[in-house]
Amino acid sequence: MLQLPRWQNWTIIGVTLVSILLSLPNIIPAAIGRYLPDWYAGGVVNLGLDLRGGVHLVFDVDMRGVVRQRMSDIADSLRPEFRKAQVTPRDIVSEAASVTVTLRDAADAPKAVAAIRNVEGGILLVTTVTPTTLRIEYPPAELARRKQQILDQSIEVVRKRIDSTGTKEPTIQRQGDERILVQVPGIEDPDALIRIVSTTAQMRFHLLDESVPPGAATTPPTVMWRPDADRPGPREAWERFIVDPEIVKRKLEPKDKAEAFCRAQPLNCLPVRKRVVVGGEDLTDAQGTFDPQNSRPIVRFSFTPTGGRAFCRVTTDNVGVRLAILLDEAVISAPNIQQPICGGSGIITGQFTPESTSALALQLRSGALPATLTVIERRTVGADLGADAIRAGTIAAFVGTALVVLFMFLCYGPIFGGFANLAMLVNLLMVLAGMSVLGASLTLPGIAGLVLTVGMAVDSNVLIYERVREEQALGRSPINALAAGYEKAMSSIVDANLTALIAGVLMFGFGSGPIKGFAVTLSLGLLTSMFSATIFTRMVLGLWLRWRRPKELVI
Repeated sequence: MLQLPRWQNWTIIGVTLVSILLSLPNIIPAAIGRYLPDWYAGGVVNLGLDLRGGVHLVFDVDMRGVVRQRMSDIADSLRPEFRKAQVTPRDIVSEAASVTVTLRDAADAPKAVAAIRNVEGGILLVTTVTPTTLRIEYPPAELARRKQQILDQSIEVVRKRIDSTGTKEPTIQRQGDERILVQVPGIEDPDALIRIVSTTAQMRFHLLDESVPPGAATTPPTVMWRPDADRPGPREAWERFIVDPEIVKRKLEPKDKAEAFCRAQPLNCLPVRKRVVVGGEDLTDAQGTFDPQNSRPIVRFSFTPTGGRAFCRVTTDNVGVRLAILLDEAVISAPNIQQPICGGSGIITGQFTPESTSALALQLRSGALPATLTVIERRTVGADLGADAIRAGTIAAFVGTALVVLFMFLCYGPIFGGFANLAMLVNLLMVLAGMSVLGASLTLPGIAGLVLTVGMAVDSNVLIYERVREEQALGRSPINALAAGYEKAMSSIVDANLTALIAGVLMFGFGSGPIKGFAVTLSLGLLTSMFSATIFTRMVLGLWLRWRRPKELVI
């Protein structure tokens, strides 16, 4: 049983050597690492938030704002339905979570209810408050489903945006029914991350109505005023306005924020036609690049076939008219339509920097947030704390390893104790290699799991050696005693490691943060110890037996 075929020996040696090579970037000093290829030297274990430092953010998802906006849209949709049904309402008022319809004649109530059924697929709940007053709202189950959908969409958009920045191992998960927890290690500029994550990025294309003079007292009903973020002066005024503490405290929707700004500073706004010519949902891609004619930063985008046809139709019919591109209700670009654009793509020009075009393209690619996100908790973990934790963890690992090594030498002698210690070293290197390949993060609890793995790595060898002692005491030859020791100990080793592995997988699946970090190193250590303690040591002992041919095992 100890005499393995040659191909198995070479396979075990190959796996061990590959593991050592993959783990070396984590061990060799940085001065030597500079001379290694980047693709190899970069294969190090990621450090988690508690070791590397980073930012911990909790965002509040403005569900009430979304529901309020949806009620406003429903109120707008009801008017044409009432006209079709020949119902003349006295008033239609949208509120926080409902729409109240006041009829002129109670006899119109049945026709009004029938007209309301044509909106939102007939799912709205209609309550008769008085004979002439109807209240419309979502059923509780439907409202809960929509809130869940908004939260899931927000998490997905946040994840796409953070992943696109190249950040490794961020933690993004829901916290309660209306909050999102974001932990990103290694972030040096938390403000930039907050801007990327929390920008709603709702993009639309509108035509400008330049027949309306700036700051006109009378505005046509088809026109709305929006901040002009395409010129330096108005843009700076708009940027100061949206971060004003009083405005932030009011938690206004982007639409309300833009209208408040234009009421205060009408000369810094542009008259935009209300009709949306192409929506942001028709965007398929966006990339920050440079204009080949003047080398200025621009954003190049492309549409879906439907959006491309709509964009072609609008630009064909409106040559010479300015086209406003709105991002979160501010005009970020308003170029003249020089010629029809029918290729399904276009560019956004403006007062951009290369960094701002990259950020804008990233936001457009990842899609618009369905709700406004507000930071309600912000904590920054300093790298100094991480360095102290790494130092303490390293000392614990060295002390634990030294004690285990000493124990094995004292209990099983220099040969068998040495083989067990060699297996433990191989196990540690395999854990580092595995974490590097999988891109797993090492956290402070992960260090605890690593130290625990050191102790568990020799458990299997202790079981095997004790069985070998028993077999040798019964008078078996060295080869038979070792073979019987491995055979009899194997079931206990598999059972012990399997049950611990199940616990580790469950901790990873249902745990979060520190528990996951512990589960990763523990589970990986259990898997690699099965290889190092049983397969690797069996090969080493087999080679040693063939070389030394001992008449008695000193164990």
